[in-house]
Amino acid sequence: MKYYLKVCSGVVVFLAFLLFCHDSSAFAAPIVQTLDKDTRIMPPGFIVAVQSEIPKFRKGTAVTLNMYGEVLEGTLAEDVNLRCEMGASQKAVKPTSYAYTPPLIVTVPYAVDTKPDRILQFKGGTKIAFNNKGEVTKGTIVSVGDNKASIILSPTSRIGVYSGEISFHENGMVASCILTDHSYLRPVGWSQILTENFTNTTACSGFVEFKARKPILLNDKGEVTKGVLQQKTKLRSAEAPEAVKVFEAGTTVEFDDRGLVVKATK
Repeated sequence: MKYYLKVCSGVVVFLAFLLFCHDSSAFAAPIVQTLDKDTRIMPPGFIVAVQSEIPKFRKGTAVTLNMYGEVLEGTLAEDVNLRCEMGASQKAVKPTSYAYTPPLIVTVPYAVDTKPDRILQFKGGTKIAFNNKGEVTKGTIVSVGDNKASIILSPTSRIGVYSGEISFHENGMVASCILTDHSYLRPVGWSQILTENFTNTTACSGFVEFKARKPILLNDKGEVTKGVLQQKTKLRSAEAPEAVKVFEAGTTVEFDDRGLVVKATK
């Protein structure tokens, strides 16, 4: 009997330990609910907000909530200004090196310690997702009139983003967007085409011009992994890595992690 009581006592103590000492969030699963009316729901991370800052979600659509009832995903009922993924501070990133060439010692500043707010207007009737800080990680933005939306990427760089889908990497770098203007960016493996695209009037090492009003994909260093070329461009291709190939303006090019074009369509 004493042995039985001792075993039972041990089980009770063990269960109590799990209940009070273990991180309860490990057991928490997202909650999905369907709204029966347009409803304002607070994302995570907010300390204070006025009503107009709280996103309203559409009746008849599903929302995903965390264990505290804060919204993680849903469909907006109306346009709303929201803060985007800021990411952690990152001092510098190195270029992606090409396999057969010794990597250049280059660092490109990306982020600064103190970042400005990234506020964009997101479109009603579209889906949106938040991280656990209440910042938008994926959604659809809308440009209003002549007020072009832009996102600061570094002390010297900003990217113009046009109406359409946008997403972010965890470090705050834009992952996908639609360019507002023809823009010069560096593709993956840019250290292998430093001078190939120089012209009589432009000498921008490793930069390639990509077409406005077209989608573009970036890695977490801000290097292009997929985009539409604005003009004839010399790039390295998976078909012949040691040679440079000319791709026509308007071509959609997709790069692998070595900086080689693995897919090109027009």
